[in-house]
Amino acid sequence: MIENNKKGFTMIELVTVIVVLSILSLFTFSFIEHASKTYLLGKGQSALYLEGVYIMERITRELSDAKTVDTAVSSTLTFTTAAHPSPPSGFLARTATTVTFQQVGGDLFRISNGNTIIIGRNIKTFNVTKSAVIDGIVTVYIELELNSPDGTSIPDFVLRTKITQNNYTGGYTGRSFNGDYYEGIKQ
Repeated sequence: MIENNKKGFTMIELVTVIVVLSILSLFTFSFIEHASKTYLLGKGQSALYLEGVYIMERITRELSDAKTVDTAVSSTLTFTTAAHPSPPSGFLARTATTVTFQQVGGDLFRISNGNTIIIGRNIKTFNVTKSAVIDGIVTVYIELELNSPDGTSIPDFVLRTKITQNNYTGGYTGRSFNGDYYEGIKQ
């Protein structure tokens, strides 16, 4: 009787294990690569989204307190805010002011009382349209498209909104709060 005490793996078993581990590591590294790309894309889009939300919120707050919308074409929005000479207790008085939001190149500017400030960068498009005035009600549609600041593969980001004035000039009182809408700085 011959006893075979050889212990170990055959060449076929070793090659099979190496192939299986290679396939598993390929899937693992591919998953990690896609997860990191997704994270970086989400992080970049998050920054664009926050910048876009800031710009839209700023325009919305000021435009909702407008008395008249003078210009709403292409990349320019001009309106006159309502005057509040006798605001409620705790709010600052304010005179009527003409405000313009205008895109020049990749920047969005706010122009008022001779002051020009940049409120947004990396603006691809700033489209403004205004509906017809019905019963003194004006609705303004704004589309804001931001693109990646560093030219990376982050897709452009588009925000759209519809804004209706709160202080109507036509005497409409359904949503105008009788002209007593205040968007101001509390003392």
